[in-house]
Amino acid sequence: MMEPTSDDVRVRPMRDSDTPAAMEILDKWNMAPTPDEPDAERSGILVENSFVAEVRGQVRGVASFIMLGPDEAETASLAVHPESRGLGLGYRLQVSRLEAMWERGVRRVRTETDRPDTVKWYVAKFGYRQVGTNPKKHAFSLPDVQEWVVLELDLARWIREQDSP
Repeated sequence: MMEPTSDDVRVRPMRDSDTPAAMEILDKWNMAPTPDEPDAERSGILVENSFVAEVRGQVRGVASFIMLGPDEAETASLAVHPESRGLGLGYRLQVSRLEAMWERGVRRVRTETDRPDTVKWYVAKFGYRQVGTNPKKHAFSLPDVQEWVVLELDLARWIREQDSP
């Protein structure tokens, strides 16, 4: 069978039945929500605020967001199965959730990550700016990193940039 290409990818809203596959992908990166852990960074995933990327019908990526207020949201749970990296799944998932946030009235997006390459990706691809750091509550994501890098995106500006030629 031929290697998959970006043409084999479909991003769509998450369904309840996608949860086990999404959690398995998140677990590979130590990013799965921990419902039974006191003071967990995340205790669940909201299916209605989530998207999955399918490659040839299999869930191979997930992205979610959390509403913080009527015009503010935080990204959460962006992960791609290691074997599906390089197909643009992360980018397409990010665009889908940003567009969904915009449709819900979000104008400011917050993102926290502990991965330097991810910080660079958000800044270079989407125009985020670094606004600070937050201490981690437990060994979520990279266990040897003790703080989150906090990024913010002016979503209205990003949307305008997408609409301009």
